[in-house]
Amino acid sequence: MTEFVVPTEQNISDKDKKIFGEVKGLYGKVPNIFAAFASSENGLENYFNYLTQKSSLSDREREAVNLIVSQVNQCQYCLSFHTAIANRLGFKEEEILNIRANDISFDRKLKTLVALAHNIAMTRGRIAGAILEDFYEAGYDQGHLVDVVLAVGNIWTLNLLYAMTNVPIDWPKVYV
Repeated sequence: MTEFVVPTEQNISDKDKKIFGEVKGLYGKVPNIFAAFASSENGLENYFNYLTQKSSLSDREREAVNLIVSQVNQCQYCLSFHTAIANRLGFKEEEILNIRANDISFDRKLKTLVALAHNIAMTRGRIAGAILEDFYEAGYDQGHLVDVVLAVGNIWTLNLLYAMTNVPIDWPKVYV
């Protein structure tokens, strides 16, 4: 397999250099998986716009979706990256492991969100049982459902890119 070369700030467009600056502001550095998008003339801009879109989900809820979908897809890069971000957002290590296992007892509402995201990832959107009903009963609405689908699509994009590029993991490694 040909090694995927991660673009650096020295060999990207001015437009992508500006986005690198914004990414650094969010994460303290440009993660390799984000730099990989700069291989495409519009890839980084398109992904960054997708990432930073407004959502009815909180940052913690989005990170929970990121963790469970990355677990389903067995994406070591994304599990490592999103574990670090979840820690920054105040999740405890045990809570992160519970989210990844789809076994949450510390937050009923978050439990329904993670169950839904897990089911979407496992079944490609063919919701099983009472998962959607539980999601609505927990206080979510149709707008939240759309935002969960967007969040799943967002992390799935990262999972796919990592699976095909195997860029070096530049976060403390978490194992699948």
